[in-house]
Amino acid sequence: MTDINARFKINISYSQAWRAKCYALELLRGSPEASFAQLPAYCHNLKLKNPGSVTHIKTDKDGRFKLLFIAIGAAIRSFVSFLRPVIIVDAAHLKGRYLGTNLLAVGMDANNGILPIAYGVGKSETSDSWTWFMGHLRDCMGTVSNLTIISDRANSIDMAIRRCFRDAFYGLCAVHLYRNLRSRSPGIKHHQWTYWKAVKAYREVDFNRHINRLRHVMPESAQTLEAIGFERWSRVHTLGARYGFMTSNSAESINSLSRHSRKLPITMLMEFFRASLQEWYYRKINVAESLERRVTPWTEKKIAKRVVKSTSWRVEPCSNTLFEVIDHNLNGLVDLDAKTCTCGKWQTSGFPCGHVIKVALHLNQDDSSVYAMECYTSETYRQTYAEIVYPIPHPSEWEIPDDLQTVLPPVMDRRLPGHPKNHDRIPSKGEEKKNPTCSRCKERGHTRMTCGAPKPSQTSFPLPTEYGSSSKLKVHSAASKGKSRSQPKSKSHSSPFGTINLSDF
Repeated sequence: MTDINARFKINISYSQAWRAKCYALELLRGSPEASFAQLPAYCHNLKLKNPGSVTHIKTDKDGRFKLLFIAIGAAIRSFVSFLRPVIIVDAAHLKGRYLGTNLLAVGMDANNGILPIAYGVGKSETSDSWTWFMGHLRDCMGTVSNLTIISDRANSIDMAIRRCFRDAFYGLCAVHLYRNLRSRSPGIKHHQWTYWKAVKAYREVDFNRHINRLRHVMPESAQTLEAIGFERWSRVHTLGARYGFMTSNSAESINSLSRHSRKLPITMLMEFFRASLQEWYYRKINVAESLERRVTPWTEKKIAKRVVKSTSWRVEPCSNTLFEVIDHNLNGLVDLDAKTCTCGKWQTSGFPCGHVIKVALHLNQDDSSVYAMECYTSETYRQTYAEIVYPIPHPSEWEIPDDLQTVLPPVMDRRLPGHPKNHDRIPSKGEEKKNPTCSRCKERGHTRMTCGAPKPSQTSFPLPTEYGSSSKLKVHSAASKGKSRSQPKSKSHSSPFGTINLSDF
């Protein structure tokens, strides 16, 4: 409204500006209905340009859209071959005309960068939607040993993981868990350091010590953490490494990146994720080619922090491969042959803990990064982004098969969140119900927006002075006022349309 007034000196209403904006966006993006119809052709050409990509579209019996799953072939091969077996899943709401949920699964590369593995769209975040999405994700990856899946405390995700990934460790986001505990027990914010000490503990004895301290000050919070904690420890010791991930911030970051793109039609939203992967593969391979150290820069920073922490520790050798490190706490026993440490950090995070670093210095090894796992090396980082994510040609150049699936827009049968408006509310005692008055016809009971009276014409034209002979209508202009009576009167004309009464307007 402001732009039109500043440029053309025209005042328009809010509804006119809104309709003009929607029309302009539809000219740029296309209609959402056409985007759903275009989705099968987009998926077909995506698989042609990027071999190994997997796409699935689920519709109802009438051909209306229900679910979508897309995984780029390069991202799948990168995760299976080079990434840590950690998947972080989350969902975000769509903002267009057809509301829904954007489903997302991401992995983490050697430099702790985010790599989207699979993405899709569902009508809502239910257990059936997540089970369908997780089932296709499992079929893409195959069997992955020591797989860890992290998400928030959504029951729908929990149910889907138990159905599709029965052998995987399912971790809860520590930030979401803390916020839920804070809502139930507001006093935990004064003891949050104890909570984070328990969450970040690598040994069960450390975990129990912090839980007992929290139990003493916050009994209701400690009970919930204890129940989750014992399950966490038993699963970790059985399945192996979790690589230190305890939050779903990575998936939340992608949701923040796509906050504006989630307003687009569905085909353009899917193209946004593919274009983002194309850009990231190109940018990160250039960074990886310039690395000269054995491990990535992020891993070097992590090791450097542990070097500083272990400065005052002392090493007591037991054999050529077994060393005890005195850390003035619970100490640590390092076995170089088995690549284990009793503190649990080495085998859990994947890069050397302070005890291993101290043993390496004891053996006159200045570079302790040799004890980091292969998933943190620069060579693995280069191989992760060695492939190319190819672009999709213009829709006019797409290959359209004859047996293409027909997809219609979904039916928005789900009630929007919020309290429904009640127009038949019973007035309170002493409350008088307002009776609106129409500003056009001056009648009560309705407003101008719902008025059924004919709208007066906005066209200005000169009216004759008199109409007819039986009932005459005299119109005197403002210019005629003050003129002398000696001026000749205008001629009278008979109207072929009968009498006009201005009060009807």
